[in-house]
Amino acid sequence: MSSGFKKRLTFGHLAEGVRLAFATLVEHRMRSGLVILGVSISVATSMGMVSILSGLGKKITDDIKGGDAPIFNVSRFSHIQEGDGDDGYRRKLTELDAEAIRALPEVREIEIRYDQGDGHSVENGAHEARLIFTLGTNLAFQEIQRVDLASGRFFTEGELRASRPVCVLAEATARDVFPGEDGVGKTVRIGGEEWQVVGIFAKYDSLFGGLFENFAVVPYTAYERKFLSRWESMRFNVFPAATTRIEDAIGAVRGVLRARHHLPPGTPDDFSIVTADAAVEFTQKITGPIGLVLVVISSIGLMVGGIGVLIIMLVSVTERTREIGVRKAIGASRREILWQFLIEAGVLTTVGGAIGVVGGLALARGASGALAFPFVLPLGWIAVAVVVSTGIGLVFGLYPANRAARLDPIESLRYE
Repeated sequence: MSSGFKKRLTFGHLAEGVRLAFATLVEHRMRSGLVILGVSISVATSMGMVSILSGLGKKITDDIKGGDAPIFNVSRFSHIQEGDGDDGYRRKLTELDAEAIRALPEVREIEIRYDQGDGHSVENGAHEARLIFTLGTNLAFQEIQRVDLASGRFFTEGELRASRPVCVLAEATARDVFPGEDGVGKTVRIGGEEWQVVGIFAKYDSLFGGLFENFAVVPYTAYERKFLSRWESMRFNVFPAATTRIEDAIGAVRGVLRARHHLPPGTPDDFSIVTADAAVEFTQKITGPIGLVLVVISSIGLMVGGIGVLIIMLVSVTERTREIGVRKAIGASRREILWQFLIEAGVLTTVGGAIGVVGGLALARGASGALAFPFVLPLGWIAVAVVVSTGIGLVFGLYPANRAARLDPIESLRYE
């Protein structure tokens, strides 16, 4: 090993290296600022992407779970668990099935839902809202959907039992068909049928845009009379009696449906039960790889920043050849010179990384507000961003630092 590397490197040497690094960065503000800018833009892009994806994931999870109360879904067929199979052999779920489930001690409430039909148009004279979703449901809808009423009311149990043609419109739909006025108590045409508006929901922002922000909620009994197609089957959202015993509720529901459908032991279910966690897991299987690809692509910018560090440090070594010779002549070891330039590169990228983290979080905060989903502060990723940016500086600064350490002091002193 060269004698220049045998000299012990103390904390004082490192502290002196940090001082010299900052002094050099201040002296060459323009050059240092450009490197810091490149690194900070790269880190801000990656950090903002991670934070936005974290907020998006939380929004999707909250929307699927529908609130704090655990629920699970019972349907004739599930694309989440079973793919695109043929459900022709399966019996349709009925209101009698729902009543049997509601009678179970493990079940607190059950929402009946129809929402598989085609989109409809809503008309009020010359005003029209196209392609809205018409949802047929019961009063339990209000427990699963966290959408408040802005005016009017929800339909009543009496209107449900009498199959009354009443509806509650989404805010976006009401705004289209009743511009500048309150539509409660008035009549609209949904799919060519007359419906009385009894309520209007508050503003609802969907991740999937305007199509999912336009809907009308009607009694499922009225839906059956007006819109039900031959292939549609109702589905259930089930609320367990005890939030900590959802598996007991699932087992009880499975048992009562198998008994009602006369399924022999050993035969598969002719219905599907999906928990909110399963739906979230399915969604994450789709969004996870997409998010990973986006983060990897945005992280490529860090490599560009690292190349910038390499170029700037090589220029710095060339410009400071005489300074390196003087330091070696007065006793500086190769290791001290190496660390001086490594620390300088690390400081450049660390400062850039810190600025990038702040900028990325600010970007994510603004995007979360504009897109109406939660802002998530990914603390673990903040630490990763700073460590990675510092590591980029050390890796790409190693060659210039080693080159500086290997300069011959005599030749360096002669350099002009």
